[in-house]
Amino acid sequence: MSKLDYRNIEKDSARCGGQAVVAKTRIRVATILVAYRQGMGVEEIVQQYPPLSPADVHDSLAYAYDHIDEIESDLANDDEAAVKARHAGDASAP
Repeated sequence: MSKLDYRNIEKDSARCGGQAVVAKTRIRVATILVAYRQGMGVEEIVQQYPPLSPADVHDSLAYAYDHIDEIESDLANDDEAAVKARHAGDASAP
């Protein structure tokens, strides 16, 4: 597990596929960025994800914007996985 320059963010290959997460949680930076982009404020995100503190959210957003290509790639992979899962479900339908 490597600690990054962002005190509340870490990447661990054994957790969430090595994606950036809030330290000691499985809450991904990408998840926090999506919530923020959808109009949620810091306090709303903290309410939605009780293990988080406002500092966790701020560190997540700072990390996301400083590593936007990485986070956008994570989000694109999420979208691709969702599409594949949806098509796998369609293929099994009679």
